[in-house]
Amino acid sequence: MMRLLFFALVVFAAWYGWHHYTELRQTGNHQLVIVNHTGHAIERLRLKVGDQTVVVEVLENGSQTKLPFHCDHDGMFQAIWELRGVMGEKSWSGGMFSHGPVLFVHHFEFREGDGVIWSSDKLPTK
Repeated sequence: MMRLLFFALVVFAAWYGWHHYTELRQTGNHQLVIVNHTGHAIERLRLKVGDQTVVVEVLENGSQTKLPFHCDHDGMFQAIWELRGVMGEKSWSGGMFSHGPVLFVHHFEFREGDGVIWSSDKLPTK
């Protein structure tokens, strides 16, 4: 009888996992925090990792924005942006993104010139 009960429990757990895999796998999103200290408004910022791209149309000087981010691939960040009133497109690549299971807050501080300071912290659990 005990074996039958154990077998039924294993079968139920397998069935539940099979039918609810996507719900069980969704643990949340990483977060991007983008801060502008360039002295100019950032326009058409594209931040990319793997097959995912986040676009910020305009971020005024001294402002910041927070965005959720989800990607199923590990990789390096790539950023391309323009500064209002400055000719040419700027680019940067660096930092490292890991898709999980631990969620992170990735901070990007855009500085004067072409400087970008990237850091990451573990996302606080709720």
